[in-house]
Amino acid sequence: MKRLAWLVVLLVGCGGGSVMQADDAAPVDGGGSSMGSGSGSGGTLTALQTCVSETNKDRALNSKPALTESATLEAYAGSGAEYDFSHNPHDHFDLTRSEGISFAENECPQQGNWNLSFGNGDITATVIACVAAFYAEGPDNGDGQQHGHYVNMMSDNTALGCGIYVETSTQKLTIVQDYGR
Repeated sequence: MKRLAWLVVLLVGCGGGSVMQADDAAPVDGGGSSMGSGSGSGGTLTALQTCVSETNKDRALNSKPALTESATLEAYAGSGAEYDFSHNPHDHFDLTRSEGISFAENECPQQGNWNLSFGNGDITATVIACVAAFYAEGPDNGDGQQHGHYVNMMSDNTALGCGIYVETSTQKLTIVQDYGR
């Protein structure tokens, strides 16, 4: 429980890498990569699919309908993860005015010290920790405040795309969720 609280603290309020495709295997090796576009099909869940399925698992706990995985939002989130890695959290979303496709965004940024150690070197396990931290901000966390990450997860949006940028030389990463309709 202490570790989960620590993860929530690392969330930030609303070179050497590239963008990984939805069907790339995890963990990543090499200089760096970013996930955010591609078909998302395959026998095993990729980190991007896990991002959507973990979010839907949490939504189901609150009687919310499942979000559909959107390739358009994945591409947008992947670009955002890559851009924000070298800039500030949510800069891509703010600069592009969400391109009219994303209505809310969550982010686990490298500026908040997110890295592969949260998942013992595994991208998918790190994504699970990130989504869990968003959910842990929920309405019953005892501080009496609304939290944007949790609110975005429980919103009336109907689609979700996730993007991940990893710089493997440093093990730092940025994970972005973009919600749309």
